[in-house]
Amino acid sequence: MDRLPEEILRDILAYNLRVPHAEFLLYRDYHGDPPAPPRPASHLLVSKRWLRVGTPLLYDCMRLQKPEHTAAVAQLVCAHPHVGAAVRCLRLEGGFGKELVHVAKHLTGSRSLYVDVRVESSHSITGLKKALGMLNPVELYIREETGRDNKKMVEVRALLYAHIRLGRWASLRTLSLSNNCWRQESLGELADALAQSSIEELVCNAEDAGYWIAHKPMQDVFKLPSLQRVICRGITIQKWTEKALRKNSLSHTDKPKFVFVHNGASDDARAEFQALIDMAS
Repeated sequence: MDRLPEEILRDILAYNLRVPHAEFLLYRDYHGDPPAPPRPASHLLVSKRWLRVGTPLLYDCMRLQKPEHTAAVAQLVCAHPHVGAAVRCLRLEGGFGKELVHVAKHLTGSRSLYVDVRVESSHSITGLKKALGMLNPVELYIREETGRDNKKMVEVRALLYAHIRLGRWASLRTLSLSNNCWRQESLGELADALAQSSIEELVCNAEDAGYWIAHKPMQDVFKLPSLQRVICRGITIQKWTEKALRKNSLSHTDKPKFVFVHNGASDDARAEFQALIDMAS
């Protein structure tokens, strides 16, 4: 087995070690961290050759949560730049201090960026301020929840909106917002950022989309020529959202942009609840 050509060995190891990007970047509707997808890294102990070929595959998807984790990864990618170059998806849930800059400058091949805005007020975001400018994502995922903000959260959100604007992240094509990302007070800021962006695809909760349709700033965003699709998570409220489209007189050319997809367990629960109502009536 160890005599296999490296390209074949790499394909075999990739099949076992890589996590599907969609799974890695998945939003969760419950509190707490999503379980880490299993990756049998023990395969890399077979030989030094397997370790050398397979190590970059472990970092295809990188998740940072704590300052000490970010510091350890910074040391790794500084010592082994090829590991940093192998990262395609970066999930930032913490560890936004100065060490993050040393990580970001080595992630030359990253395409997908996930940022959790829920930063505690005592945590540093010094590194995030500089690191965002070093990244050039094609896909951006923003995770947050409605509720009370602190100054750090407001600042992180403003940083993301500033980079969404065309000129900062010119490569950005997809923006995906978590189910609890809609805020009335920041809707104008979001619309302004999107209006100046290169976004081709917006992914959001269908209920949020329904509210946004009724607000003029977002109506203008939905009419942007560059925006090709608005993917709405929540197929059970498709009719409600489509009613909002008709009520607010979006043109026939704008309506086909809206695509409705299943929203997992929350959709199942709503469907069961609706079935019980139908049966009772």
